[in-house]
Amino acid sequence: MLKKIDDMNYYELLEVSYRATAQEIHKAYERVRKIYDPNSIALYSLFSPEETEKIRQRVEDAYRTLIYDENRRDYDRTLRDIPLPPEPPQPELRYQPQSHAAPARVQRMAEPTAFASESRAAEPQRQQAPAQPPAPVTAQAVPADITEFTGPVLKMMREQRGLTSRNVADTTKLSTRYIDGIEEENYKKLPARPYLRGFLVLYAKAIGYESDRIVNDYMKRYDTAMNPPKK
Repeated sequence: MLKKIDDMNYYELLEVSYRATAQEIHKAYERVRKIYDPNSIALYSLFSPEETEKIRQRVEDAYRTLIYDENRRDYDRTLRDIPLPPEPPQPELRYQPQSHAAPARVQRMAEPTAFASESRAAEPQRQQAPAQPPAPVTAQAVPADITEFTGPVLKMMREQRGLTSRNVADTTKLSTRYIDGIEEENYKKLPARPYLRGFLVLYAKAIGYESDRIVNDYMKRYDTAMNPPKK
């Protein structure tokens, strides 16, 4: 049974591993925050402004909890389904005789934030990023001769536009893992149903087509696969 967003823990909400590093957590936070931006057209048909703001607040709480080691350890103790990391060893206190020499002045350096680290790490990537073909500006009606929009059909439509999975991922701000999961209909790679519907809207617009039929067809296949009829 798929979890509702309210039932997800902070790791599930940001879609990161329980062993994720601070940099991985920050990248996941940036990705999810963009998905739930109040100006996102894909959210209008999914959530009300109040629901969107509630989700964004949960995402902020998740980030502030997991990005700091002490907060994260306290939070991990409240979860039952992950192994707790061992406590760091405490330094042994030993008596040291005082020296008459003047103590050296210690300069206190500001603790680097996750945002600064991410900014420095991302700079070389922006310089090395290959040129990308421009995304279609105007969404066109889907071809009338296609009777059902499956994952392989969406891949074919993307390739006809001359777009790679990376192009679509960069346009939608989604991971290529999700783009491949949609096209392969590998539902285990895909997020919870509300997320997936929004991702499909972004995918359709990224390849230049109206999203209604694409989303409805795909979600019917998804629902049938995830909730097969009982015999």
